[in-house]
Amino acid sequence: MAIATRTILVADDSSTVRAFFRRALETIDPSLTIIEASDGKACADALTNQNVDIAFVDHHMPGMTGIEAMELAQKQGRDAFVIVMSGNIDAGLIEKAKKFHAYEFLEKPFRVDDVKRVIEQHMTVKRNLSVLVVDDSRVVRRVIFKVLDESIFTVSKSEADSGKLAISLSRTIPYDIIFMDYNMPELNGLEGARQIMDIQPSARIVLMSTNETPQLVEQAKKAGLASFLKKPFYPADVDRLLHTLLGLDQPELYNPDFKDKFGPAKTEARPQAQSPKPQAPNAKPDDADSDAEAFLI
Repeated sequence: MAIATRTILVADDSSTVRAFFRRALETIDPSLTIIEASDGKACADALTNQNVDIAFVDHHMPGMTGIEAMELAQKQGRDAFVIVMSGNIDAGLIEKAKKFHAYEFLEKPFRVDDVKRVIEQHMTVKRNLSVLVVDDSRVVRRVIFKVLDESIFTVSKSEADSGKLAISLSRTIPYDIIFMDYNMPELNGLEGARQIMDIQPSARIVLMSTNETPQLVEQAKKAGLASFLKKPFYPADVDRLLHTLLGLDQPELYNPDFKDKFGPAKTEARPQAQSPKPQAPNAKPDDADSDAEAFLI
């Protein structure tokens, strides 16, 4: 499905890395608009003042770190789809990336396929999903709406206070995802889900309950429901679930064991802006940048 042209920010103090990125992005999708930032302050300015759809942000940059640039932009009400990059990772940096809502963390060096995966996943994550929330409690429906609002996915929300109303709505409104409570009067969630699947076979139905028993989970599976979600749940739970239901790779930042691969948090030394290195007459720019040479293989 065609979407509007997207703007990609590449923020890295290595001109070689930025050149590799531009070449890769132009190969992946020639329609992309690409803007560059060579230090933290320029990155923060771009995130704050330009309509950036996807930002690939190196953490260690002169003047301001990538995380600090993200924080500054968010204080101004801007919250882009950010991928943090670094070749020097520790558990503290991963926690900071999660705190400021980074979508993914790419460890340098990485490949063109990693960039392509992010570009493709952004298209699905930001596609407007039609979601129905079915629960007999108005308070619970409001809570679930708030959780969905905080999800990284873009959703259009509808609600029903009973299985019967959900069935009626499904006759006229196509839904991508239906969150259905199990314990409801007159018609429980399983029976309601079965009837909706007869009407909308393509709808992905998630059964919700505070009681996650093996028997109930197995019943939901046998009935053909997409998944089971135990109440209460949170935006990160919804994001993980929707990635699975939509066939997307789980971002590394969603993996609770990801930070265990790296050491404890370190005290950061801020990179300083440097004068250009002297070059041999026939040398290419940033010829000595070994990190960039290994990048995007």
